[in-house]
Amino acid sequence: MGESMLVEGEDRWVAGIRGAQVVSVGRRSGSRVVGFAHGIELKMDGPVLLTHGSAPTPGVASLPDEDLERLRGATVLSMVLFKSGSLRLVFDTGHHLNVDGSAPNVETRFVKPGEFEWIGRRGAGVLRMLDPDFG
Repeated sequence: MGESMLVEGEDRWVAGIRGAQVVSVGRRSGSRVVGFAHGIELKMDGPVLLTHGSAPTPGVASLPDEDLERLRGATVLSMVLFKSGSLRLVFDTGHHLNVDGSAPNVETRFVKPGEFEWIGRRGAGVLRMLDPDFG
């Protein structure tokens, strides 16, 4: 995996998982779960926006939930965790995964074992550093 640092900006954190590969896509207890190499996991409850190309680009349509399976084997180019509770993932396949953390009934949890956990919900993203010995 490429970069591994967590970089904080004014309104976001860059998760530092560039180069991580998606190894699993599925559901657990009704939540969508994307598993990455090295035990990294993203759990999403509520609506997600999966597009091929950037969401704000004219003519880009939202793909159906079943298309999350297309992410299996994809490699992360960037992941941004916003302090507003939203997140954005960009993959080498051209897919973009966005979650609006201010939307009702949305909760997102991202864990990079031994480093940090981020939870987005109700318009806020909260980051908690994990003890590498107990994470």
